Amino acid sequence: MSKAWTLVLGLPVVLGMGCSFIPLQVQTQAQTSGFGESEPVEVPPENRTAARVAEVEKKEDAEATRVEEIQVELASLRSKITEGKDLVDDARSFAEHVIELRRTKAARNGEIEVAKLELEAAGYLEKAIEKAPSLESFDLLTEVAPHADANAIVLRACHRVRPKVPAADVPSFTGACLSWAHDDPKKLKWASAASDVAQLRKIEAERVAAEAAAEEAERKAQAKTTRYVAAAEFAAGRCKFSNCLKDGWTTSTPEGDIDVRCSFGDCMKDGWEARYPDGTTARTRCSFSNCVKNGWETSFPDGTTARTRCSFSDCVKNGWETDLPGGETARTRCSFSDCSKDGWTTDLPGGRSVVCRCNFQKCFEDGATCN
Repeated sequence: MSKAWTLVLGLPVVLGMGCSFIPLQVQTQAQTSGFGESEPVEVPPENRTAARVAEVEKKEDAEATRVEEIQVELASLRSKITEGKDLVDDARSFAEHVIELRRTKAARNGEIEVAKLELEAAGYLEKAIEKAPSLESFDLLTEVAPHADANAIVLRACHRVRPKVPAADVPSFTGACLSWAHDDPKKLKWASAASDVAQLRKIEAERVAAEAAAEEAERKAQAKTTRYVAAAEFAAGRCKFSNCLKDGWTTSTPEGDIDVRCSFGDCMKDGWEARYPDGTTARTRCSFSNCVKNGWETSFPDGTTARTRCSFSDCVKNGWETDLPGGETARTRCSFSDCSKDGWTTDLPGGRSVVCRCNFQKCFEDGATCN
C-alpha cells in the first residue's frame, strides 16, 4: 500500500484513384506558373551546409568589424573624457560600449581585456556621478562594474546618489548598495542609511511572510481537495473483509486513515459513510440507487457537497467526473476501460494527478493502491 492517498474506482467516497496523363511540357508550365514565379528548388544537403557556414562566417566578419569600430570609439571617448567637456555623456557612452564589447566572441575568447575596460569605465562613471549624481548613471555603473574590484567605487556612488533617488526606488536602491557592501549596513555612509535598511528589512520580511502565507493557503487548499476527493472516491484503499462493495474500505491520506462503511451493506446501491481522522463524517448517496450508472452525491462535514456523474452512464468502464465545492472538477479515466480490474487515473484541480492500480487486479475485493 502506497503512503500516497488512494483514489480507486473513484466512485468518490465523498467525491483517386484515378490516373492522369499529363505531358512533361505541361508539367513544366505548371511548375513555372503562378504569377511568373517558379516553385522553390530543394537545395542539396551539402549546399545547405555550405550556406550555413557562409552565413556564420558573414556574422563573424560583421562582429569582428564592429569590435574594431568599438575600440576606435573607446579611444576617441577616452580622449574626450580627459578634456572633461561632456564628462557625464562621454562616461556613459564609454560604459555602454564596454558592455557591448564584452558580449562579443572576441571578449569571450579572452582576446580583449574586458575586466580592465570595465574598471576603467567604472572610474569614469564615478567621476560623472561626482559631477552630476543620478540614478541613471548609478544603474549603468552597477551594470558595467566588475564586482570583485569595484566595491569601493560603487559604495562611494551610493553615498552621492542617494539624495537623488525617488522614494519608491529607495528599497531597491538600498538593496543594491547593501549587496555591494556584502550585506554590511555599516558600509553604507549616507545619512538615512540606517532607516533605509530598516525599511528594506521590513519589506523583505513582509514579502517572506506573504509567500509563506500563500504557500500555507495552497497547502491547505490541496489538503482540503484531497479530503473531498478521498471521501468521494469509491474503493480507494484497502477493502474490508475482501469486499469493498459490501463492507467498505480504508483510504490512507497525509492526515491519517479515512474509514469507509457501506450503507446498509451495499455501497453501490445505498452509498457509504467516510469517517475522517478527526472524527467528522462525509456521507455519500447513490443517485437513483445506482452509483455505477447514475453517479452519487457526497455531503461533507463543512456543509458543502460534491456531485459525481458517470461518463456515458458507466463509471466502471468509462470513469466519472466529480464537481467539487468551489467550482473545481476532478476527472477520472478508467485504465483499459476497466476500473474494477486495471484501475484508473484521477486528474485533480491544479494539474495534479493520482494513478490508482487494482491490487491483484481486483479492486472490489483487494482494493487499490494509488500514487
